[in-house]
Amino acid sequence: MQIITSVYRFFRPRILGMVIALLFLAIVLVSVIGTSWPAIDQLPQNLDDQSNIKGIGLLIFTEFVVPFEILSIVLLSAMVGAIYIAKGEAGR
Repeated sequence: MQIITSVYRFFRPRILGMVIALLFLAIVLVSVIGTSWPAIDQLPQNLDDQSNIKGIGLLIFTEFVVPFEILSIVLLSAMVGAIYIAKGEAGR
């Protein structure tokens, strides 16, 4: 019984964080599975501009808005986490 109470005391303050992490993981998995992942030949071809930046930008902001926004949230949370870790114990 003592083991069960110690496990409960360990996980009790972390339940909300685990639920949020699982929801975030579910959103990422649904977006990865639900995305069609087109090939390079679907990009608009422009012989004048070989880098095709205009076509990539057009696709990002029209067809791939949701994965782009999810990626921005992931990168923002990674940046905040890196700043938090870099502060160390002296900043607390």
